[in-house]
Amino acid sequence: MSDKSAGAESEVAQQVIKEGDLVLVDYVIRVKETGELVETTMENVVKEEGLQVSGRFEPRLVIPGKGFMLKAFEEQLIGMAPGEEKKFEIPPEKAFGPRDPSKIKVIPLRRLKDVEGPITIGTRVVIDGKEGIVRSIGSGRVQVDFNPYLAGKTLDCYVKVVKILTDKSEKVKALIHYRIPDVEVEKFKIRTTKSSITIQIPDEAILLPAIQVAKRALARDLMEYIEGIEKVTFSEVFTKQSLQ
Repeated sequence: MSDKSAGAESEVAQQVIKEGDLVLVDYVIRVKETGELVETTMENVVKEEGLQVSGRFEPRLVIPGKGFMLKAFEEQLIGMAPGEEKKFEIPPEKAFGPRDPSKIKVIPLRRLKDVEGPITIGTRVVIDGKEGIVRSIGSGRVQVDFNPYLAGKTLDCYVKVVKILTDKSEKVKALIHYRIPDVEVEKFKIRTTKSSITIQIPDEAILLPAIQVAKRALARDLMEYIEGIEKVTFSEVFTKQSLQ
């Protein structure tokens, strides 16, 4: 083996996640105390739970240190390599905080008269714009817990690093897909220079709800997370066929 080949293999072997890297990961997050599935990118996990499969299941883009997921989750990715798997726990104080007893209220049952369906333990209700869960019912009153659903719970996590993105084109496509996931990323026409990126928005995306907000967020992402980018241009092309 030549010194050049050995050096290349060594470089690949040493590739590990650093803060600010663009990374694709698969993960499973459960409530430790009950085993309840909170979130996953993996369709087979949902099927094994016997849950109805819906939505998109695919590796998720995470940028450690940038708040794409819980800070404690992102911290666990630092130093991991492509293909590496890890299991870890996130305590309540680093997840959704401890339960606050002052957010548990006793409310007259008559205030829930507008709630559709029967009121039972576990029913989610909205009162004065705040969402809560019914914890107990009795004597014309209900106890409603307005704490975040996962407050006070330890999270049991599994993560697998699918890929560390190093190619500029891959990074651009990953950020586009993150911000505009409902349109196939290959339908976006992309041109890049050392300091700029031009993206042609496909017909399917032009009329999406909040597309202007998504474009603004995407432009900010591209300039923040891809080195050297100082300008992002979006173009929209209308044809007779697209307007019919």
